[in-house]
Amino acid sequence: MKPLVQRPIGSPTVRIILTPTLTPTVELPPTHTPHPSVTPTITPTSIPIPIPCQSPGQILTGNYYSYLAGQQLPYRIYLPPCYGLDGHAYPTLYMLHGGSYTDQHWDDLGLDETAEMGIIDGLLPPLLIIMPDGGTMVDSTSGGPNSYEGVVMNELIPFIETNYCAIPDGEYRAIGGISRGGYWSLEIAFRFPQMFASVGGHSAALLDTFAGRDINPQYTGIYNDLADLRVYLDIGIDDWVINNIRRLHEEMLAAGKNHTWALNQGKHEDAYWSNNLKDYLIWYTLPWPLERDPYPPCLIDGPG
Repeated sequence: MKPLVQRPIGSPTVRIILTPTLTPTVELPPTHTPHPSVTPTITPTSIPIPIPCQSPGQILTGNYYSYLAGQQLPYRIYLPPCYGLDGHAYPTLYMLHGGSYTDQHWDDLGLDETAEMGIIDGLLPPLLIIMPDGGTMVDSTSGGPNSYEGVVMNELIPFIETNYCAIPDGEYRAIGGISRGGYWSLEIAFRFPQMFASVGGHSAALLDTFAGRDINPQYTGIYNDLADLRVYLDIGIDDWVINNIRRLHEEMLAAGKNHTWALNQGKHEDAYWSNNLKDYLIWYTLPWPLERDPYPPCLIDGPG
């Protein structure tokens, strides 16, 4: 896997190269009256380098079978501009919905449109965004291999990386979630920090009273070795679930656990998350190169 490189600032530029075309000297046979030779001329020819990508991104919907859930689970996936045309695999961002919501939640908030605009403007790298539907296990389980954690780690991620041009490497994989989805993103990444570059808990509802110390993010975030995992915690100041996530922030701070903490104006509602989409995406993608060239080739043979 190629090492991460420093991202350049600004949008890609189109260069115009002027290539000189020489007209050769013409020599006449000696039996003819000599004529002046033709003077070489230089004719500038404009050869524009094509813009790297003009094909728009798209959202696809599909299903994968979960043996743990015992059913087909829906998902949505955002494919960046020129997906499948440039030959590259991409970083992946898994975004989990809130309790009682579906795979449509992040889509309705405008996550794909925000990503598309950021990629076109050169602020974000091309990436895949997976928005899975967690089914009933999101609310009926608390953690561990036989919970929604197992669905994500052992079924969803392998399915995506088998069927889409996703880089199968923890350095190029991130996970985040809203509310109950924020609980799950933290639960999963704190237990498997080597599997992700970054994790975000957006208004994370850390309210699960059935989660033991080995799976509850309020404990694993403090006592587990998170290695180089990047952590982002944010919430609105008027959010009703603020107490436990603020406590997690304070205890991580006291324990010397590196993380980003954002306390914003807002409540536990769609308007808050929608207003912060750009900040979320910039933070998640910061370690990844903006240009496509550093990314490995796509080797999948499937529907993606």
